[in-house]
Amino acid sequence: TAVMAPSLPRRETTDGDVISRIYLIRHGDRFDYANPSWADSAKKSGCLVTDPPLSALGNQQASETAAYLQKIVKENNSPMSGSGEIHKILVSPYLRVIQTATPTAHTFGIPLSIENGLSEAHATPDTSEQQVLPTPHQRFAYFPMLDPHYNSLLNVKPTPGFYCPKTGYACEAFAGKYCQRMETFARCLERTHYGRNIV
Repeated sequence: TAVMAPSLPRRETTDGDVISRIYLIRHGDRFDYANPSWADSAKKSGCLVTDPPLSALGNQQASETAAYLQKIVKENNSPMSGSGEIHKILVSPYLRVIQTATPTAHTFGIPLSIENGLSEAHATPDTSEQQVLPTPHQRFAYFPMLDPHYNSLLNVKPTPGFYCPKTGYACEAFAGKYCQRMETFARCLERTHYGRNIV
């Protein structure tokens, strides 16, 4: 179920068109892809194998992405194209995504907002029977640029009878339910952040 935020003022061009920009950024290189033995070691240590950190390359990519995005946003700052600012940075609840977006949060001075609607395929959402990923409040201890009070526009629900192949946790069915969620989330994002610049 989507939770809608209050309406925001619209930005219009001189001819009355409203401009919304969504900058889609994929997370940086994963540590487990760069270090294949990590998954076995993580599993033995009781870690969640589907929540790896970034590799050294991934951290470099995150910094480069922040610098590049700052350049693009400055270039888009004109009377015809609208405001050259970022209004919100949304991230999925996964560590690699939070790490990728942290340099961008520092660059723009905007907190990160964990948006469950952006969760990956085979998402393993928290239920009354399972807590899989750390909560935003738990993540905040290590990522102070995170807003622990943000409420997701969309929450993921496990599909009865479906389990993550890597962890065995109840998960959302892929690809059908995942694709439906992405379509629903796109509509929520458009309505909630109409006329805004979102990462």
